[in-house]
Amino acid sequence: MDREQFKSNLLQTIQEAVNELENRTILFTITPIKEENVKYNSKDDFARLWILTEKNLSKQFTLDEVVDFLSLSNYRYPFWIKVILSESTDETISFELKISMRFRTPTQLKHFEGGYPPFVYELK
Repeated sequence: MDREQFKSNLLQTIQEAVNELENRTILFTITPIKEENVKYNSKDDFARLWILTEKNLSKQFTLDEVVDFLSLSNYRYPFWIKVILSESTDETISFELKISMRFRTPTQLKHFEGGYPPFVYELK
């Protein structure tokens, strides 16, 4: 999976949740979730210390920005991402992305059964 497939999986996940995306600005916020009783590796530590900082996360992202932000080098992505509808108006639609702080290769990601790894839509 490359960035384009990652982006496609995100779009397909939100399209299943929201029918009318045309002519609306899509925005995202990112909330890292610290998992208990799991092992983090050095790439996870790098992401936590240098990428998932409060400064970097204190804004809303466009679709392309969120894809670039969550796509690490060597094709690593958050282990799982829960997509939650935050707000919907006629002009914009906002989603919260609750993400694992573990970054893995595409074959290690969760939610393959849903068809769009690592994304899963979650009701608020």
